Amino acid sequence: METNQSNARKREAQEKLATGQITIAEAVGISRKQLYAIAHRGYQLLNSGKLEEAQQIYAGLVAADPYDSVFHCHLGAVLYRLGEMDKAFEEYDAAIRLNIANVDALAGRGEIYLVKGEVKKAIEDLRSAMENDQKGTHPSSIRARAILLSLRRQAANSVSSPKFQLPSQ
Repeated sequence: METNQSNARKREAQEKLATGQITIAEAVGISRKQLYAIAHRGYQLLNSGKLEEAQQIYAGLVAADPYDSVFHCHLGAVLYRLGEMDKAFEEYDAAIRLNIANVDALAGRGEIYLVKGEVKKAIEDLRSAMENDQKGTHPSSIRARAILLSLRRQAANSVSSPKFQLPSQ
């Protein structure tokens, strides 16, 4: 009897996974707390410059829970630092689709728009990042403000450049 119920629960979980009703993390029983503990380790690796290791962790987290904006955003940050701008843009974009108020993703995507020379879109994202962090507590919104001030100065000085160059990180 126990085996039949267990098999039925397993089949139900597989069906829900296959139809997108649950994530891989939910199917195998990984809690949000556990996922975020793993994400914290990825963040430590990112900040210590161990980008390949951080990339592996965040790619795994995105696979385990593709609906978490933070995981996509942090993977985007790793890819950005690795110089993989197109992939980073995709991850920031995914993060924003999942949470339109994700300050870090808006700032990151805005920076990539600048690198691509799409200044109008960059300004929109950077302003949105600042508006979603009105107290200016996120480093990314502080960076967004600095970039916007720099753009304003460049415009005032009539310096025209096809692409805005971000300072090295």
